[in-house]
Amino acid sequence: MALDISKRVYSSEVQQKKEGAEVIVGGWAAEVKSLGKIAFIKLRDRAGVLQLVSTNSKLVDKIAKVTHESVLIAKGKIQASKAKAGGKELQLEDFEVLSEADPRLPIDMSGKIATDLSKRLDWRVLDLRHQKNAAVFKIRSVINHAIRNFLIAHNFTEIQTPKLVGAGAEGGATLFPVVYYDKKAYLSQSQQLYKQMMLSAGLDRVFEIGPNFRAEESHTTRHLAEFTQLDFEMAWIKDEEDVLQTLEKLFVFVIGELEKYARPELNLLKVELEAPKLPFPRITYEEALKLLGKEGSKLKFGDDIGTDEEKKLGGIVKEKYKTDAYFITKYPWSQKPFYIMKDGTKLSRGFDFEYKGEEMSSGGQREHRIEVLEKQMKEKNLKAKDFDFYLAAFKYGMPAHGGFGMGIDRLVKNILGLDNIREAVLFPRDPQRLTP
Repeated sequence: MALDISKRVYSSEVQQKKEGAEVIVGGWAAEVKSLGKIAFIKLRDRAGVLQLVSTNSKLVDKIAKVTHESVLIAKGKIQASKAKAGGKELQLEDFEVLSEADPRLPIDMSGKIATDLSKRLDWRVLDLRHQKNAAVFKIRSVINHAIRNFLIAHNFTEIQTPKLVGAGAEGGATLFPVVYYDKKAYLSQSQQLYKQMMLSAGLDRVFEIGPNFRAEESHTTRHLAEFTQLDFEMAWIKDEEDVLQTLEKLFVFVIGELEKYARPELNLLKVELEAPKLPFPRITYEEALKLLGKEGSKLKFGDDIGTDEEKKLGGIVKEKYKTDAYFITKYPWSQKPFYIMKDGTKLSRGFDFEYKGEEMSSGGQREHRIEVLEKQMKEKNLKAKDFDFYLAAFKYGMPAHGGFGMGIDRLVKNILGLDNIREAVLFPRDPQRLTP
């Protein structure tokens, strides 16, 4: 290689340098044009697109042979661009093709022809060369980083829990069985049981951002078989309100960090963000039914608030409270997992966090008394012996605690207003998709 790749700069850096400066750049040939005595290459890298231009007859002939999406390294002098967009371009002095692309591209890379999502996912590595599609994952990275920064600053310890388990946190209906030597095992549905156990160990505040698996025959735009979830648990709480306050502050912090560190990507996607005002409205389950009832809903106590009602409720709250973010609290205990604490006989200390008419998070205060926990297991038709490892943590003392789980994929989808959760995942897994 004649050109020194170690001196390569990004396209955005070129715009900051003086005209006449000599630089080396590298990227993909997004567009190639040869017009007789002049030729152009639009070179794409992670920072943007830079135009390379040459009137040198040898280079013009060489450029004409470059296939779209080939990987190049190029050297040239910076000059003002005559293009309508302005800015700076590179007067090409030399270039090398590091990797020649097959000219028969499976999807349109110009952006002029729409490609359906399924085919985009089949060719994800090409799809993400589009700046707008890649911007989603730069934003997702900022979201994960912001979550970690906030929680660690609030004395949480990040943990990693097993993904091969002997029992499910939510019951057996949606478990993926796996071959694990001579034992029965499953892919983890949730970090729930393990993060609670860590509170008995004395860590007090823990969180994990990790994969979960649900064997549901779901074909919606907001569900996946494999998803990434933030799981959070805190001890020594008075009640679930302590959890609600931490969650809402975390969410507002994330929105603020996106404005600080992802504004260029948000601009690409034409997304304007508004941090919800604190505190978020608390609407009890029964209040939610009444609000929906005024709009014609026939839901009765104990019924699940389905997707259509959830969206309708989001609109009602937006109109009444001028916010997209709110909590539904005091759910019927019949709708919640065995580990959620009861509030009386019919209600629970469980809640959902709603944003833009869709559930982002589910959580609540947990039951920390082992004798009550075992009783609640029986009410949910679960066998205590299947959870011996979990119950052992309660047998020797567990403080009052609570927490939540929040899907990162769905969070990205709703913050950015994406149509399908699969757009927020690099390589999504659903009942039909196991590759790439």
